[in-house]
Amino acid sequence: MKAVVMAGGEGSRLRPLTSRQPKPLVPVAGRPIMEHILLHLRRHQMREVIATVQYLGASIRNYFGDGSEQGVALSYSVEDSPLGTAGSVMLARQQLSEAFLVISGDALTDIDLGAAVRFHRERRALATIVLKPVPNPLEYGVVVVDEGGAVQRFIEKPSWGEVISDLANSGIYVLDPAVFDFFRPGEVTDWSGDVFPKLLKQGEPVFGWVTSGYWEDVGSHAAYVKANFDCLEGRVKVDIPAERKGDGLWIHEEAEISDGARVDGPALIGAGAKVRSGAWVNGPCVIGGYTTIDSGAKVSNSILWDHSYVGINSRLRGSVVCRSVTVKNGCLLEEGSVIGSEVVLGAGVTVNANVRIWPNKEVEPGAVVHDSIIWAGSWKRGLFSSYGLNGLINVEFTPEFASRLGAAVGALSPKGTEIAISRDYTRASRMIHRALMSGMISSGANATDLSVLPAPVARYWARHNHVSALHVQTSPVDPRSADIRLFDDRGLDIDSRTERKLESLYFREDIRRVLHYEMGRIVRRDSQTDRYIEDMVAKLDLETARGAASKILIDYNNGAAALVLPRVLQEMNCTVIPLNASPAEIVFEEDESAFRGRMQEMGVITAAVKAKLGVFVDSPGDRCFLVDETGEVLDHDTAFAVLCQLALMVKPGMLLGPASSSLAFSMIADRMNGRFVPTKITPGAVLRAAQHADTVLASDGAGGYCWPDFAVAFDAIFTTVRVLELLAQTGVSIGSMKAKIPAVSHKKAVEFCPWDIKGRVMRTMMERHLKDRVDLTDGVKVFVDGGWVLVVPDADRPEYHVIASTLDPVRSQQLVDEYSALVRSVVAVAAPESEGVVEKT
Repeated sequence: MKAVVMAGGEGSRLRPLTSRQPKPLVPVAGRPIMEHILLHLRRHQMREVIATVQYLGASIRNYFGDGSEQGVALSYSVEDSPLGTAGSVMLARQQLSEAFLVISGDALTDIDLGAAVRFHRERRALATIVLKPVPNPLEYGVVVVDEGGAVQRFIEKPSWGEVISDLANSGIYVLDPAVFDFFRPGEVTDWSGDVFPKLLKQGEPVFGWVTSGYWEDVGSHAAYVKANFDCLEGRVKVDIPAERKGDGLWIHEEAEISDGARVDGPALIGAGAKVRSGAWVNGPCVIGGYTTIDSGAKVSNSILWDHSYVGINSRLRGSVVCRSVTVKNGCLLEEGSVIGSEVVLGAGVTVNANVRIWPNKEVEPGAVVHDSIIWAGSWKRGLFSSYGLNGLINVEFTPEFASRLGAAVGALSPKGTEIAISRDYTRASRMIHRALMSGMISSGANATDLSVLPAPVARYWARHNHVSALHVQTSPVDPRSADIRLFDDRGLDIDSRTERKLESLYFREDIRRVLHYEMGRIVRRDSQTDRYIEDMVAKLDLETARGAASKILIDYNNGAAALVLPRVLQEMNCTVIPLNASPAEIVFEEDESAFRGRMQEMGVITAAVKAKLGVFVDSPGDRCFLVDETGEVLDHDTAFAVLCQLALMVKPGMLLGPASSSLAFSMIADRMNGRFVPTKITPGAVLRAAQHADTVLASDGAGGYCWPDFAVAFDAIFTTVRVLELLAQTGVSIGSMKAKIPAVSHKKAVEFCPWDIKGRVMRTMMERHLKDRVDLTDGVKVFVDGGWVLVVPDADRPEYHVIASTLDPVRSQQLVDEYSALVRSVVAVAAPESEGVVEKT
């Protein structure tokens, strides 16, 4: 017997699940609903199948093709416009010369179709309707039958007063071709609303066969969740695409469950899915193929589609998460929330119960979403954070993203422009690096491949060759993430104007595509460190440094700095104790406590070998930690204060640091005939300010040090050799300089502030201090007796930083408390107006 699968419905009640795909392709327990139907037909030897398609019909045809993978011969009948359940089947009339079965392609069932066909034949019916008892008949057409199964009456979606039967029309019919004589082709016609009542009226044999098998219409989000969980719990006979590992536990052979992860069934873990150590999948749950549940995350009673990501310490409770969704760290998704495909939830987002977010939206970090987001735009904040481009590897930074970004970068400049690109050793950086180059040459740019370089060397190369450059690196703080750095032809981070122009090209896809003969070229240039080393050596007082014959301990953190720094230290006649000097890929993340332990161990070794200095260089080569001769690991503020004193002892001048730098730096500069100038807090802003001719040293306050007499870049490689040079020239030790740092009290606090209230906080601050002495370099810094207090918005998170720096610890804490309370009061007054909602429908 042939079967007709009705697959033309939109599934509007299931949106946003069906916003981008027809309901028959919505996955249930690892397969599209319609695939379960085709496999069910095959089990009943119904291998000739016709699918009627209309809404997004091409998606169905592309997925199933000729049906061979499902073991059926599948053909299609296409509706140009909706014709109803019967009108769509009428289009296939020429192929239906014998009795045939009609079944919905978007309902889940394991009904015995063979029994229904036998009943139809025994009753010699013109039409047999498969009926299913349901507890709530209001959403279905109900049917009244007599003892022999003959249909007596139809009521379509009755009220409770009209409910005279609990037998629902399942949408599964066995029909004789003669039914086509009772309606005309091309007209909008439904089986239950038009054809069957007409057959009854004319006395034709219409029967109802009552089934005890499973049937679920999947007409609502609750029904969708129920259908998935019924599959896992064995209430419906379906073929789940995974290996059964226990009672209700299905794990695909290609899934990765880390040691320390917890999976409580019933659950399905799809192909390529990853459940990281410390994560908990608390069933019933469906985790789609190639979806990652990261460390500390807990997913309960939820369904996740393919290629999604759940970040560290996030919580999902009774949620549905569609394809390619990014749920960043610390999010909370409450019961009944539905997240559409390709949505990005920023860190710390809360999605309240029963909220739906339509596809392609981005929710700002820390937002509380109270109402559904339907019409809001996507990617509202842009590509760049205050620290450049960063994203999760193969979640946000995919080859597709990188090639499109590369094409946008190439389109910023005229055809034939040279753009350099470098990377670190990791496989992820290599992948992104190659995808970027593909995009660049597609828009007519010539790519100069510098291969593996430390980031400061890439900056140096760009400046000395007057060529803009890109550098790709795995994040030094999280190996799951990558950074893409864009430098102009002076080796500086591109400015905000260029960032906006690049974002515009990327999002509007207004990207130049050149003809085949205009494609760019790729030129490989290896060993590009020689000039950098030569210029560095020429900048040093080698005679003094060699005479000191310093001993130094260096942890290279398996980064590319090991390509360069040993050669310079050899020129300086240093004795070097290297750690982790072989370039290698760091795969597993290191938490803060483990890193502190590593640094303490480094301090013990430094003191034991009597080294003058210990240096930990991060993997890109930008930033470093310093260890003094006693083995004490210096925090970044202390290290910067030590370096300021060393630098000013040799050459008076200007010191630069973020506006949040403590009062101690001004006091050091005043004492040593220098000048401390605060800059904006972002690293790029610090470097741009460092171009001033009088600048001796600049820092971002996070271990990045820039020595403008050599290069306007944060450079841990040059910092290492410069510190050894300064120690040799001055004859002092790190410890002695540390003892001379002025004692100040530097207190900090962070206060939550929704994005749309940040401006109001700044206005309140300005109104309060109109007649006071303030500094507006970044945020509002108010000067008080003996110090200052700074209130500054975070550029990337819904937060304000409150920082006080005075000579008195009590006064500093009072200022932090006072201004933190001010921020909270503004938020409390303004919050009822916005409720932290990103967009309301």
